[in-house]
Amino acid sequence: MKSLQKIVIVIPKADVVLSTISGSYKILSTIIERTNAKTELILAGSKKNHSAFGGLFSLHPQIKFHEIDQADLIIVPAIQSDVEKAIQDNKNLSNWLIDQHNKGAYIASLCSGAFLLGGAGILNNKRCTTHWLQTEHFRKLFPDSKHHKHCIITEDQRVFTNGGAFNFLNLVIYLVERFFGKENALWAVGVFQVDYNRDSQSQFVLFNSQKNHTNNIILKAQQFIEQNYMKKLSNAEVAAHCNLGVRTLVRKFKQSCGNTPNEYLQRVRIEKAKELLVKSNDSISNIQFDVGYNDPKTFRNIFSRYTSLTPSAYRKRYVLLN
Repeated sequence: MKSLQKIVIVIPKADVVLSTISGSYKILSTIIERTNAKTELILAGSKKNHSAFGGLFSLHPQIKFHEIDQADLIIVPAIQSDVEKAIQDNKNLSNWLIDQHNKGAYIASLCSGAFLLGGAGILNNKRCTTHWLQTEHFRKLFPDSKHHKHCIITEDQRVFTNGGAFNFLNLVIYLVERFFGKENALWAVGVFQVDYNRDSQSQFVLFNSQKNHTNNIILKAQQFIEQNYMKKLSNAEVAAHCNLGVRTLVRKFKQSCGNTPNEYLQRVRIEKAKELLVKSNDSISNIQFDVGYNDPKTFRNIFSRYTSLTPSAYRKRYVLLN
């Protein structure tokens, strides 16, 4: 377990998500105090004062990041401003991060902070993640990264990323375990009430109808699937509805939507099942039939594939949130 001499939370030139800074600082400072570690925790920026949430809050870093010659762990917070503009505005930070990583520093980005690492080239050929809503934008900007949409946490070559807004807490706890030990991580979980050991965002992913394209024939196919998901649909039926051959349908569908007609059908069914599990008192077996599955095992396996939870576990977790 590597001993950390200097942890730096950086404040980029952007509208930062304040909670990712204050939450990280609170947990890490508490752990440092608890363990009597000889670790310096520093808030570093590019200027003396930074504003957050359109000026409602202000941050006062202790030092400018370029004045730090060697850090052991650097944390880049989430940002909520235009990520492409933020990349352009933070060239100096990018160069410093590259230099620090080359010197051996670990770097962790919280949610959308990964865009700054991507802009610096630090995520090239590395596993990484962001909030699931940002997946397509991220992949478009950084095709050389190995983006994993559903991951909560990734670690690759001294670089950590996390996906999901308040899932940054999971990464901070992971860093505590990584550098201060499991006992302290479990203590922090109890004190700060963090939902520990989640490893997937998929139970939070809202099904995007994937209609951000201009192929009217495929839009017609998608609509047909959405209206008939409860039936035993085949590719041949969908293709016939669109006056296409099956191979042509599958090829064009994947080009436009990123998945096959059958995969799209399963996603539509599972989204409907999720809705019924939370909003109705119907039995799981009845819901299974209502969304087009005759076999309980098949339903359970496909549901788990897309949500990382069984139908019963999903209902138990989310019914109280409705």
